[in-house]
Amino acid sequence: MSTKPAAARNRNRLAALWGTQSLRRITQFGFLAMIVAGVVRHTLSEDSTSPEAVCPFGGLETLYSYFTTGGTISHTHLSNLVLLGAVVLLTLLARGAFCGWICPFGTIQEWVNSLSRWLQARIKPLGRAARALRRAARRPIFGTIDRVLSYGRYVVLATIIGGTVAYGSMVFRDYDPWSALISVAEFELTAGAVILGVVLLASLVVERPWCRYACPLGATIGLVGRLSPMRIQREDSACTGCTLCTHRCPMGIDVAASSEITDMRCISCLQCVDSCVHPEALDLRLSIPLTTK
Repeated sequence: MSTKPAAARNRNRLAALWGTQSLRRITQFGFLAMIVAGVVRHTLSEDSTSPEAVCPFGGLETLYSYFTTGGTISHTHLSNLVLLGAVVLLTLLARGAFCGWICPFGTIQEWVNSLSRWLQARIKPLGRAARALRRAARRPIFGTIDRVLSYGRYVVLATIIGGTVAYGSMVFRDYDPWSALISVAEFELTAGAVILGVVLLASLVVERPWCRYACPLGATIGLVGRLSPMRIQREDSACTGCTLCTHRCPMGIDVAASSEITDMRCISCLQCVDSCVHPEALDLRLSIPLTTK
């Protein structure tokens, strides 16, 4: 029997998914450009609204103050609360799509890592070192370390919420790499700027290190995303066990070992689906929330 129909289906699927990733990159670029424009306007005009006004995590930080006093804490606005609501709604519909498609800081980390891979392909000593590092990272001990470190997001989240409630201020602002990034034109050496530098350097060798290990908004989205019916499903009967999906996952999730991807680290970037050449093996599905197979 001819294999042309199956090959044609695979080509059509790859073309469609290439289009999906192109749309994702365009979306990422658009939101990043919007933030950059806001930073430039704020830098050039003291009367313009701070870029912090479009950070949804600010809504979570000021939520307690808003419900108890009717006001917002310093450096936050009602817009932060509106955006928090929008992100929660998006998360209920599409899990971690905000992280994988919209978040500007996630985009920057992703692009830094892509630049690193581009350089590795063209500078042979760098490429050999990177391949050796990736081989070492596949050892079980490193997988365990990665999983343990991923809980750091929830530690950061709990610390920020507890501190904000106790002190009525943005206790994390001086340490926030995103705050340092949007204030980069001020040329201040703060703890946040140091953390930002560490994150960008780590992005050269680790995909989305802030997202994986420390992002409090990502932790919140992961928790809320448990209520979403949308998830990636793997059909074991169609899977060949090539593990390309696992290697492509920027969050270190072992996609090839799961029947449904309900991991709270998933950012719904669909790169695992993109890497799969078998149309029936990985796809988006609707399922009952809070369940796994």
